[in-house]
Order: sequence, then C-alpha cells, then structure tokens
Amino acid sequence: MMPVMARNVLESARLLANAARLLADKVVAGTEADVERTREYAESSPSIVTPLNRYLGYEEAASIAKQALKERRTIREVVLERGHVDAGKLTITQLDAALDVLTMARGGRS
Repeated sequence: MMPVMARNVLESARLLANAARLLADKVVAGTEADVERTREYAESSPSIVTPLNRYLGYEEAASIAKQALKERRTIREVVLERGHVDAGKLTITQLDAALDVLTMARGGRS
C-alpha cells in the first residue's frame, strides 16, 4: 500500500511541476506591471488612511476613506479637497509622508 501512495505523491508532484512550468511559459512570461495603475490602486485603498489618524482623528480619517472609496478617488485628493492642508491640520510634506505607499509596502523603511 505504501509504495502505491509514494508513487502517486511523486506523480502528483511531477504533474504540478509541469503545470507550473506551462503557466510560467504561456501566461506569466512577458507580462509587465502597469506601474501607474498599480500606484493608483494603492493610493485609493482605504487602508492607507490609518497614518492620518494622528493628524485628523479616527472619525475624519474613516470618513475620508469612505468618500474616496465611494467616489473612486485617491485618499490624497479627498484630504486636499476637504481643506485639511489649507486649514493647517497637516502640511503637504506630512501628507506625502503619511500616504507614501512605497514606504508602507517596505514596512516603514525608505
């Protein structure tokens, strides 16, 4: 019984390896990321609003996230539209640092 199971496991591993190779060759090879669109998705994600809590408070940050999601806009656009920078609640430099998705993706390391 054990040799049959071992043979089946090895055959399954070979099939999986072949399928992975085909997927890589036929689908993945030659594809390129749309960097601008990917950045737009990241900057529109409601989860990136969290660093703004310290400047605007939880309620306002959550409201900004909801508006951005509903209107399909970036968090940055909504913050600027609501006048938080003009009102002095945060500077444009603080906004840029708080919403830096590349730094977030690296775990806070620049």
